[in-house]
Amino acid sequence: MLNKVCVLTIKVRDLKESLEFYTNVLDFKVSKQYGEKIVSLVHNEVPIVLEEVETVGVGRNQVLLGILSEDIEKDFRQLKDKGVKVIFDEPMPCPPGRYFIIEDPNGNQLEIVEFSNMN
Repeated sequence: MLNKVCVLTIKVRDLKESLEFYTNVLDFKVSKQYGEKIVSLVHNEVPIVLEEVETVGVGRNQVLLGILSEDIEKDFRQLKDKGVKVIFDEPMPCPPGRYFIIEDPNGNQLEIVEFSNMN
């Protein structure tokens, strides 16, 4: 079932500036750095990830809700079969495993994530 939120991604224009805000103003701590453009913050409940992207603004989610998948291939097929708009042709790799993005009826994007690279 796809009914468990597993990550919250915040799209930012400038990762360095955003880290300054989230760590020095809001007192979050960095949990893990995934390359130059993705940082995970320490959070007791749902992980919060800052991701630097080139375009932030109107028509794009700035906050992306991640929903946990236990079987990414099965969920991918089932959602396509139900007529859900799937953004990718197949699940894609990401630092913690694999993911794909769907859109709700209002155009909001939701990330479906399977954690398979977590050791």
